[in-house]
Amino acid sequence: MIRKKEKHLTTSEEDLMEMFWASDKPLTSVDILTLSEGRSWNGNYVHIMLRSLLKKGMIQVCGTIQCGTQYARQFIPAVTKEQYAAKLVMSKGIGKNSIAAVTVAMVNEVDETDGEELVKQLEEIIEELKNQEPKEK
Repeated sequence: MIRKKEKHLTTSEEDLMEMFWASDKPLTSVDILTLSEGRSWNGNYVHIMLRSLLKKGMIQVCGTIQCGTQYARQFIPAVTKEQYAAKLVMSKGIGKNSIAAVTVAMVNEVDETDGEELVKQLEEIIEELKNQEPKEK
């Protein structure tokens, strides 16, 4: 869970999270340096960002792998892109009473040709929510 004061990521942290979200396998700092060609990131900066993302609960360690003569930790995202986006929206003061209005506004931003499919997905989500057991508080 992202803590209240730590919801926001820096631009570089968001770029790094995009790499995690796009990857179908765990990443090491070596992998990140390879993927970040064209950026001014060095090994020290990548380690600083990884520590920050760990502290913010955005990534988690899932193992180690041998890289040359050393071992490197492997990381995976602990939060999906959608979960992060939801927390970001909620941090802007959008509360549970506005979720429907925000959803409608987002649907209106989608190309009309995708609208029917999106409505179908939303209907399926609503049915799933109706059939869920109530959460204990």
